[in-house]
Amino acid sequence: MKNLILTLALCMAGLLGGCGLVDTYQQRERRYAVVTDQDFRQMIDDWDCLWLYDRNMRLTEYHPRSTE
Repeated sequence: MKNLILTLALCMAGLLGGCGLVDTYQQRERRYAVVTDQDFRQMIDDWDCLWLYDRNMRLTEYHPRSTE
């Protein structure tokens, strides 16, 4: 019975922890690059809106999610 409980506890810890908690250096750099690129594109839209160069809509033409 103790072995069954121990096995279930280890399985639950493995499922809750998962393998996706740790990113590699390349994955972090790629994510930061995508976020920075989106921020710069949105900054250009905001700047155009500030100077009234933009069209009369508030939606951006860029997608908020990357297409990897």
